[in-house]
Amino acid sequence: MAEILGLTVSHHPYMRFKPHMMPNVLIGNMERGWADKPHLKEPQNWPAAMKIEWADDRGLAVGTAAQKKQIAIFQKLNAALTAFAPDFIVCIHRDQLTGDNQEKPQYWILATEQVDVQFYQLNGQRDNYFGVDPDTVTTLPGHREAALYLADALRAAGLKPRVFDEVPIKAGLGSHALAGIFAMDWDKQEFKTPVISLGIDPWRFGRARNNEGLSTWDPNAADPPLTPKEGFDLGRKIAEAFKASPWRVALVASTAWTGANGFAKDRERINPNIPADKKVYAEWAVNKFGTWGQWFTWEEFEEQGQWELLISTVLAGAMTEIGARVKWSDFQANEILNSTWVSTEFEVK
Repeated sequence: MAEILGLTVSHHPYMRFKPHMMPNVLIGNMERGWADKPHLKEPQNWPAAMKIEWADDRGLAVGTAAQKKQIAIFQKLNAALTAFAPDFIVCIHRDQLTGDNQEKPQYWILATEQVDVQFYQLNGQRDNYFGVDPDTVTTLPGHREAALYLADALRAAGLKPRVFDEVPIKAGLGSHALAGIFAMDWDKQEFKTPVISLGIDPWRFGRARNNEGLSTWDPNAADPPLTPKEGFDLGRKIAEAFKASPWRVALVASTAWTGANGFAKDRERINPNIPADKKVYAEWAVNKFGTWGQWFTWEEFEEQGQWELLISTVLAGAMTEIGARVKWSDFQANEILNSTWVSTEFEVK
């Protein structure tokens, strides 16, 4: 019988590496970024709360504690997933297609029977939390039938999903998809549940993102990303499609909310916008996300650096469509770890 479980999980890329690497996004900015803002490389120029977390150990204590808490949350989410026993997971995540593939769709579905990935190395970092050979290749099972079913259902609803029959990037999947998938099987690392990757590009219209932040925003560019309303409606249509299917489906949003590197370069944000995220979380935690597609705007995402909220807005649409309420949730934020993390388990509907 068709049933849907909704989950959200942190996509922090360094979670599966050694604790001292938890602040590596910030460290990367200090070592390789901020060419035009050299003053930001010096902790004495940071906000007071950041300096306290950085301390005299380069954020080791804060990173260790944050990782420990998230591991416990991963185990709790995995228990919910195991109890639900889905036929497959749909991992909704932020990604950008780069490199040889110049295509930049708003969102896309990977319709393959399997995909080979390397979980244990990232940006040249190979010292993973588990001491696994970083060259290990893991084959993730896919579910091509369900992926094509979803694409057909979305097309029938007037939407235009891009479907890839082959993996569109050399790495197999982007780091944010890998982070969410890994978290769902943190302890066993068996990865037997099929996964459908649904990638969304919130910066599609000509923006570059690097250690300096985001390039200039042009809201009138010819190739815009999904608007919040379109993202919310996409989530509704995804849930509607799977409710009419024979499958048990876990919709997993692998994402953060604010990211320090998600601000425009001229804004000099070096930490996540925790107050803005707390305001949004106050609604999320009590199921007041049913209007998100109506009042979130690109301008708000730009102002607050909350572009990755678009991923949670898709899940908000799906949970609104099936009437699923939050069963439990958690908000975790640190000044030096680049992004805020919201973990959630919804009712099964």
